[in-house]
Amino acid sequence: MPEEKSNPKGVEWLWHSIVIRMYLSLIAKSVRNYTQEASLGALQNLTAGSGPMPTSVAQTVVQKESGLQHTRKMLHVGDPSVKKTAISLLRNLSRNLSLQNEIAKETLPDLVSIIPDTVPSTDLLIETTASACYTLNNIIQNSYQNARDLLNTGGIQKIMAISAGDAYASNKASKAASVLLYSLWAHTELHHAYKKAQFKKTDFVNSRTAKAYHSLKD
Repeated sequence: MPEEKSNPKGVEWLWHSIVIRMYLSLIAKSVRNYTQEASLGALQNLTAGSGPMPTSVAQTVVQKESGLQHTRKMLHVGDPSVKKTAISLLRNLSRNLSLQNEIAKETLPDLVSIIPDTVPSTDLLIETTASACYTLNNIIQNSYQNARDLLNTGGIQKIMAISAGDAYASNKASKAASVLLYSLWAHTELHHAYKKAQFKKTDFVNSRTAKAYHSLKD
């Protein structure tokens, strides 16, 4: 982890907790969508990719500054661009294994709620839905409990509907939903629960989901 200095200079300010706290404060308190989107976008950029710096920023956002509560609220604003940037930030944060359970606990129902019932029709909604599915995929891959919680939200039907859309009009959202379904079936201890919920193996594992999973992993 990059050491945080008490007297940062130059580029060191970029990942300093003071600056991260400022962005989170703007997200929480600003009433302007532009300011919210810009602040979310700054944190999204700082948490992109792998390496010590993005990981350190992600841990600061989630664990030191309790930033999930502010990001979660942005999933429910009316401005679609703010919503898209908020979910993109969550997707970056969810790549960190040590943060996945906390992200699931704070945001899983919210992530499911923003996924539409049918294949999204606009580019912005396609991007938002894809990022929501990839975020869910990240937080369920290593956790049986998170996968069970997703089942219990009733969101799997929506994910299946979006995945099925890939058969006639391939798009990022359908592909992401297919990846998520394939990952959900990997939890063998949930097979009975899936069947009890009237799902069958081919709902999760089929030529479409297998192709998506093996060609596009997040």
